[in-house]
Amino acid sequence: MNTSAKKKRSTQKYSREQSGIFHVYFRGNGRQNVFYYDRDYLKFLEICNEVSQLYQTKICAIVIMDNHVHMNISTNQLTEFMRALLIRFVRWYNLDKGWAEQIFKRPFGSAKLISRGVIKENLGYILSNPVTDKICKQPWEYKWSSYLCYFEDNLCYISKYITIDKSLVESIFIDKASMNLYMSDYMPDKEIPKDSNWHRTPDYIVINHLNNLLNGRNLYTLTRPELHEIMIRLKYDKDASFRQIAGLMHESYAEVRRFFVRRRE
Repeated sequence: MNTSAKKKRSTQKYSREQSGIFHVYFRGNGRQNVFYYDRDYLKFLEICNEVSQLYQTKICAIVIMDNHVHMNISTNQLTEFMRALLIRFVRWYNLDKGWAEQIFKRPFGSAKLISRGVIKENLGYILSNPVTDKICKQPWEYKWSSYLCYFEDNLCYISKYITIDKSLVESIFIDKASMNLYMSDYMPDKEIPKDSNWHRTPDYIVINHLNNLLNGRNLYTLTRPELHEIMIRLKYDKDASFRQIAGLMHESYAEVRRFFVRRRE
């Protein structure tokens, strides 16, 4: 195969969908902290706002953690928007710190969201991230989040620096009370009593169960229904997490989560 054919095949294999509603996420290189000071957060928001307008991209939800960022966006130019955002911020960051470093791990992650149930689940995941990381007890307590930007709430700190498109979130939830209730009860992967001593099933137990389910079969020869059946058995037999299932089944985390969200709809 000649070089041009290989390049074309590689491009086709790794090309991203560019139009739709997406969950995008990226973290510091080597999981290192990126955001140390208020000016780091604020400059990211300002650059994100400028680039979103340039590429006609709507920022529907955002949360900036110390070493990673989650966003729910609506765009027709996913890669161009993200490339411009990251290049501009890294350029400013290195100049501000006097560095010449790769700040974020590449490439950025993205998952297209194709149903209201998946979008709702994704909003829960993004906006509850500070709670999951035990930074605060409720998502509306976190400063660097769009949580307080919806339903005519005047307490949203970041709205001074970035335009948040409210229409998606306000079409998913009836009012702020229903949104608060959903987010307060939201638990990633599964609902766990907040005061419980629940611990994740060890990897070796999930792996052993997968091997038993396969019973000598090759994972790559299974049909999609057979793969889905195994995913269900791992989840409900051994309480495997979405991340464990994704890793063992060689599926994306977003696809595994989407599959189980659809089953609940």
